Amino acid sequence: MLQQLPQDTPPVYVTNDRSVQNLIDFSSRNVVRLCVSTRCMDGQPVKECVNDINNSRSIDNGEPTDEFDYDVDPGADECVEECQEALHDTTYEKPKDVDDMDFDYSEYGKFEDEDDDEDGDHLDVDAEEGKLFVGGIHGQLNNPWIDQLKVGHCFPCKHDVITEGRLTAIMLKFSFKIKKSTKSRLVAICSVLGCTWRIVATVKNDPTTFWVTKYLNVHTCSIVDRVAHHRRCTSKYIGMLFVDRVGIVDGVIPQHIEYSMRAMFGMTLDYTTSSRALQYALEYVRGNAESGYAKLLYCLRKIEQSNPGSVVDLVVDDEHRFKYLFLSFDASIHGFNYVRRVIVVDGTHLTEKYEGVLLVACAQDGNFQIFPLAFGTVDSECDASWDWFFTKLSECISDEYPLVVVSDRCSSIAKACRNVMPWATRGICYYHLQQNIISNFRGKQLMYLVKGAAYAHTHDDYNRYMASLTNVNPALAAYLNEADPALWSWVYCPGDRYNIKTINIAESINFMLKKAKDYPITYLIEFITKKLGRWYWKRREDALSLTTTFSRGVEFLLAVREHYADMMTVERIDGWRF
Repeated sequence: MLQQLPQDTPPVYVTNDRSVQNLIDFSSRNVVRLCVSTRCMDGQPVKECVNDINNSRSIDNGEPTDEFDYDVDPGADECVEECQEALHDTTYEKPKDVDDMDFDYSEYGKFEDEDDDEDGDHLDVDAEEGKLFVGGIHGQLNNPWIDQLKVGHCFPCKHDVITEGRLTAIMLKFSFKIKKSTKSRLVAICSVLGCTWRIVATVKNDPTTFWVTKYLNVHTCSIVDRVAHHRRCTSKYIGMLFVDRVGIVDGVIPQHIEYSMRAMFGMTLDYTTSSRALQYALEYVRGNAESGYAKLLYCLRKIEQSNPGSVVDLVVDDEHRFKYLFLSFDASIHGFNYVRRVIVVDGTHLTEKYEGVLLVACAQDGNFQIFPLAFGTVDSECDASWDWFFTKLSECISDEYPLVVVSDRCSSIAKACRNVMPWATRGICYYHLQQNIISNFRGKQLMYLVKGAAYAHTHDDYNRYMASLTNVNPALAAYLNEADPALWSWVYCPGDRYNIKTINIAESINFMLKKAKDYPITYLIEFITKKLGRWYWKRREDALSLTTTFSRGVEFLLAVREHYADMMTVERIDGWRF
């Protein structure tokens, strides 16, 4: 097979004892072309090295000195003669401290205009003495890469040296382990016993700065041994590597990890490994749930310092474990004095490790936009948690003006509203009421009567719809009259004047926080802070640009009503009415 290959085929390099044995076995059966190159050792000139080769090849009438009988190609003599002529040729430049093994054979067959852009970033990993550091997973590599480890190169810390070595192991498909690791010295060797690959880094100048003092990047072990000692990367390291190179975790799915690792490092990952790597990447960026609760007190203290006047409260149990959290920014507290006096409250479940419920209180401003008022995190929607939330909420609003609290038909909300805010009128969400009627009374065909009663503007209209409903379904009419609050009290509360009959604005807040529900609690607070900051800044800029007294939403409604009013004919009734 080798004899039939073309003359420009890249040669096979013999670099260790096993390769020599294979060459001996193959040469005993076939004629091979053998070219020997040597390096200078102990100051011996190159010329003497070539002479030693000539003397060792032919002694006593050219008989081979080895105990094996080689069928040596006569062209080998010409190869040696060319080497000798090169020594006397003045145009020949001997490379400095470079031999065959230092050449980059990956350049073979490349064209002159091929690009060689390289990238050599790194990331932090833990280093422990005796720990095995492994290379990547076989796959197709599309991103060019070059080894960044060099003698004399410095790293800020020991972890960075390990990281760069591990990235090299990933790209070159081998594994290494730490032979020695102290505060001032690091030695890493190839995992194959007897291989000369080695990294030595020591501390110089600065107590934490590590300098590479020795780097032997040539492997003397066989590729078979390297493959045998090859191991897969851990999911944790893959996640850290993805964050270091890509830096994006929001909206990422396991398939993104799989495609990115294959394109950048030639790794082939399955779905399970990619999913675990994504989980580690998220923890690498945001931390875990435990670290979030550990940093919660510091985070709340910073909010109070940057937003004076905000209401912040953290409640813990007897064992100093998290229980309740309340947060209302100063901008929301002051802004509520100028919005509609209707508060919509609702709760949504969190999906992080320790779960819990996020309570939301919001209103609507004069431009028909959602106005967040307060947020709370509790264990569940029970009487104690809602009572505590309404107590803290009452500190942010005044009882000077009428107030309406709109929610679903949760009994805990009704009790908390009666106990803490007796001056406020409670209204129930029409959408939740409709779902209860359909599921409990199977009265979908009667919803037009219920809606007519809910949207009635006069007491006579309300009584007419309720009378019709009583004749058709007396049980449903009794259910509406005995509801807490009763439907008739909801008709005349201020919420009806503002046309706020559902908790849609609170549901919109919950939808906005959907992707942050599985964040650690500190990142959840940070997400809320950034979102509200952008909202208030944009609304302030919009308000300063107004040229009329009314908001843009009100101006739009007046324009629509003016359009239809122009089509109407006005008739006089008396001296005061038309």
